[in-house]
Amino acid sequence: MNKPLLIQLSEPPVVAQTEERVFAIGKFDGIHIAHQTVIRRAVDISILLQASAAIFTFDPHPRYALTGDERFAQLLTPLHERAEVAATLGMVTTVVATFDRPFQGQTAREFVCQYLLPLGARHLVVGYDFRFGKNGRYTPEDLLNIGKEFGLGVDIVQPIDFDGIPVSSSMIREELDAGDLAQVTALLGRPYRLRGIVVKGDQRGRTIGFPTANLALSENYVLPKLGVYVVDVWITGVQKRAVMNIGKRPTVYDAGAVTIEVHILAFDDDLYDQQIVVDVLHYVRGEQKFAGLQELQGQLREDAQVARAWHPTLS
Repeated sequence: MNKPLLIQLSEPPVVAQTEERVFAIGKFDGIHIAHQTVIRRAVDISILLQASAAIFTFDPHPRYALTGDERFAQLLTPLHERAEVAATLGMVTTVVATFDRPFQGQTAREFVCQYLLPLGARHLVVGYDFRFGKNGRYTPEDLLNIGKEFGLGVDIVQPIDFDGIPVSSSMIREELDAGDLAQVTALLGRPYRLRGIVVKGDQRGRTIGFPTANLALSENYVLPKLGVYVVDVWITGVQKRAVMNIGKRPTVYDAGAVTIEVHILAFDDDLYDQQIVVDVLHYVRGEQKFAGLQELQGQLREDAQVARAWHPTLS
């Protein structure tokens, strides 16, 4: 697979492009199974029309930009990862528009004429709940009517249900907060992923036989609830089983910032300054305060056994 093309626009494109594109339009935070339906529809249409398939999305998250709600400053899938996942579904390009006041205040016609047509749009695909323009006043039906005026085809994808409820990014955020990784994986169609750089910690884990990689996240991710997880770690393309703790380490510190520590089973190499990718698979237990390091050590052994049993063929 070729590296996906990521185009970031702080204002409307100045030069019209000649390449014809079929756009899937939306926030696409998470690129969950409903998003994937929109994207695949756009890819299928692009093949029929012999055009290029592209995503049109926004940054920052519109709900953060409109309300200042800090929860939406955190993302399920940051931009570069969004482009990578979209590329696995057949998308050639991801276009990201800056969601600022001028962009928010556009009419539907301005959005089509100033952004989509200059980018070579020939056909558009959106979800049933897509809203755009000032105060989110415009609907997919508005886009359909304007599309007819400019010769743009528009497909509207109906909701995808999971247990009778339409799939949404908000649903995934709620399941992460509850620690239900099985539901999260089902809704995403893949494990929830974190990415970051290994930084030096206090090396206390090494003194009790459980060295950890301390992870500084590369993006402002939505974090699962505090606790211990079975995870898979990818180190330069090699998959390893591990135990991850997200928490404040109450046995060692009375209070502190949330840290992410990963103990990779049967692995003791130096990972400082390396980027690792963590797929979060299973919630094991909540964070606990132990009577001392010996009691903590015993619990860590049990956590490692849970991780080994989760996938016995993976060390």
